[in-house]
Amino acid sequence: SAHLMAAQMMIRLEFEESAEAELKRALELDAKLPNANYLLSLIALQRAKYDEGAALLRREIEVNPSNAMAYFRLGDAYTRQLKWDEAIAELQKSLWINPYYSGPYLLLGKAYLKKRQFSTAEGMLRRAIQYDPNNKSAHYTLAQVYQQTGRAEDAKREFAMAEKLQGNLDGTEK
Repeated sequence: SAHLMAAQMMIRLEFEESAEAELKRALELDAKLPNANYLLSLIALQRAKYDEGAALLRREIEVNPSNAMAYFRLGDAYTRQLKWDEAIAELQKSLWINPYYSGPYLLLGKAYLKKRQFSTAEGMLRRAIQYDPNNKSAHYTLAQVYQQTGRAEDAKREFAMAEKLQGNLDGTEK
């Protein structure tokens, strides 16, 4: 576990190569060490190695099936690979464990939008906004749902909110 702790600190300091070596050493010593595969997956996903990241996340879930973030990241990896059904399944599991985190709702909204299940997408995105009202991506994606369902005024309102939030992030007030 000391290797795991060292790797966590290295990741925070953006020393990914050193962290990766520490995590691999930790897994050599204890293949069932919780969070080691998860942290390795974050490094792989950051490098856009989605298949590797997904495999590491599946290993983490075998070791630690109550890790909501592992399911969330696995769903995220699947969305990046355009595997919408697989993403939806993993993101739902994440919500079953932690229903108060906006991230899975946002990604579910995007996945359902891609599958043209507009009503479900809208519900997921509204929930994402409920938990994180300042999430510009959730507002923007909800605007896309409204736009594709012919609700022009609602779309305009959500696009404006997303733009306002983007301005706030840029340090400019619009």
